[in-house]
Amino acid sequence: MQTVEIKLLEWEVQGYTVDVPKYVESNCNSLTFINYGTSVVTVTNIGVVLQPNQSIEIGGNAGEITNQRFFVTFSTGVGLVNNCNVILKRYIGL
Repeated sequence: MQTVEIKLLEWEVQGYTVDVPKYVESNCNSLTFINYGTSVVTVTNIGVVLQPNQSIEIGGNAGEITNQRFFVTFSTGVGLVNNCNVILKRYIGL
């Protein structure tokens, strides 16, 4: 019987919070934006609007990555809280 070696892609999950308008650098296979704040989050360059407690996942197929930059902004108003969590799946060693 013949032995077949399978090369697995190793990956890790990274996350951070965005609370001011800024670019999010991707360089990852998939990323998720979660609005945990009370303001409305807009990912402007793809036209996604997230109400509080809404999220969007942007995923790739196995072995794919994107290097796109995503600009995150927030609605303004008295007493609103900006809290957009970003979770990225990044390959290791590529």
